[in-house]
Amino acid sequence: MITKSILSSDGTKIVFDVLGKGEPLILLHGGGGGQSRKSWHEHGYVQRLLPHFQLITIDIRGHGESGKPTEPSFYTIDQMCSDILAVADACGIDQFSIWGYSYGGNIGRFLAKRSNRVKQITIIGIPMGSAVQGEFLNFIESFSQEWAPIVAQYNEAPTSLEDLPAEQKTLFEAHNIPVFLGWLTAMLKWGSVEPLDLSCPALWLSGSENQGTMASINQYQEQLQSSKMQVEILEGLNHQHEFEEIDTVFPILFDFTQKNLI
Repeated sequence: MITKSILSSDGTKIVFDVLGKGEPLILLHGGGGGQSRKSWHEHGYVQRLLPHFQLITIDIRGHGESGKPTEPSFYTIDQMCSDILAVADACGIDQFSIWGYSYGGNIGRFLAKRSNRVKQITIIGIPMGSAVQGEFLNFIESFSQEWAPIVAQYNEAPTSLEDLPAEQKTLFEAHNIPVFLGWLTAMLKWGSVEPLDLSCPALWLSGSENQGTMASINQYQEQLQSSKMQVEILEGLNHQHEFEEIDTVFPILFDFTQKNLI
């Protein structure tokens, strides 16, 4: 394994691993909660994929060892897509496949809409349509309402952190709240991607207990019939399980990817 870094177009460091040989496959992790490029290693995906692909696992900006700007302007969807293409360029890759879980799937589908360099994409556990909707939208709005004033005060006077209740202070430090707030609120302006917007083969996977994604699948039933998107629903899995239950998930992802490389 080779770990590398580049400077993206706005000067933010992006760290990534390159492993193996073969068709290039970029793996994009979920958002927050300790997610990083290492998540694909820790949950066994890299080990299973390594004999078959050149793997590129990226720390999405705001996560892992990549740069962590705090302003939402650093997390526009244009910039997020630019980061992925810059990594591909650094690896000497023209076209590539993508597996994206949650936040990574959100970024990946926007890139697949915009660039013919995406050969195929697997989108795990997110709705189509708007980048932010339903319960996730409600979460971002309530999160911003609670934390934006605290972050603004902290930026003016870092010592103000000491005045927070112990529980809030712990959360602020443990989750790097200014960064979290930055990329979360930026998503409000990302726009929308629908099934017919994707010109490459796409797999859309959801657990049956992921209510937001299941509602979106039902909403797009008619459009899906005319799209290049294949839908897979895994009974009994919630959003977390969609990534962690690798024995259930992996065969479906792998088979779809192999089929569409031919």
